[in-house]
Amino acid sequence: MKKKILIADDNPDNVELLRKRLSSQGYETAAAFDGEEALQAILKETPDLLILDVMMPKMDGYEVLQRLRQNDDYRNLPVIMLTAKKEIPDKLKGLDIGADDYITKPFNPQELLARVKSLLTLREEQERKSKDERLTALDQMVEGVAHEIRNPVTAIGGFARRLHERLPEGSPEKHYAEVILNESKRLEQMVKQIVEATVISIPSLRKREINEVIKAALAACQERLEEGRINVKLDLADDIPPLIMDAGNLRRVIAHLISNAITAMPEGGTLTITTARRNHYIQIQVADTGVGIPPKILPHIFDPFFTTKSSGPGLGLAMVHKIIKQHGGQISVETELNKGTTFSILLPLREEVEAA
Repeated sequence: MKKKILIADDNPDNVELLRKRLSSQGYETAAAFDGEEALQAILKETPDLLILDVMMPKMDGYEVLQRLRQNDDYRNLPVIMLTAKKEIPDKLKGLDIGADDYITKPFNPQELLARVKSLLTLREEQERKSKDERLTALDQMVEGVAHEIRNPVTAIGGFARRLHERLPEGSPEKHYAEVILNESKRLEQMVKQIVEATVISIPSLRKREINEVIKAALAACQERLEEGRINVKLDLADDIPPLIMDAGNLRRVIAHLISNAITAMPEGGTLTITTARRNHYIQIQVADTGVGIPPKILPHIFDPFFTTKSSGPGLGLAMVHKIIKQHGGQISVETELNKGTTFSILLPLREEVEAA
């Protein structure tokens, strides 16, 4: 997915120069011409990096930066400040408030591009490390949850069932027992999903056909696809060699992505699944024509326990990320509101895959 950079500068010539330079390097750009407009554009555009001029009308760059750093959603947004002032105190002020870098005008476009690339790379490495740490914490939590919660939930459900059977119809107590029984069943299902994470953490790697894994995942979701009036398009390459994989875990990955796609198309739509060779990788894409993922949610979709659903432990896409990582692969997402979402998986073509 293209990185988006917001340029906040009251000089249209500077903005145009930067947009051309950044676009030529493959970045998507947006612009704001005063401080208030910059804050509004950040909310609307959700940029990956901000180039912020200090001297702007309505609100200067320092105040814009200060407000950003007070907002948890943008506390870690990389910011490069631009200024015509060369005095050290002005630079220190911006860095103290929370700027990541500082360039004085007139600036060298090549130097600015290099700093943009460096900051974005650093941010990606920090996010990757943070995800790995969260997944490690998830592994440590799973076994404890399985042992500490499973038995009490089973006992609660069992006794609630006995009470429900013995109480007379129409009594308030029978209704209360029914509520306890239903909620305990829901908890049992959640615990079951968490326990599955333990199985996922121990991959069993063998040589398998990825196209057959995809077909098996589709077959498991066939009833929901038909009920949801979803048209399925398959474009599976026939030149893909067998991969070293845990077929069961990868089937879970594809089935979960299909399930998410179904949920994203409540009025029906088209699900497209493709496979292709990409140099030393196999690419799998699962695309829908659904509602898309809101920009504010997108950075968190692979986080453990993050979910927009009203129930469930929120482990789905975190487990998807973990399984792909175990196979030495990568997963990315492209989305557009009300047009659809595409998940792309890259799996390496090699003789051995070590579990991460």
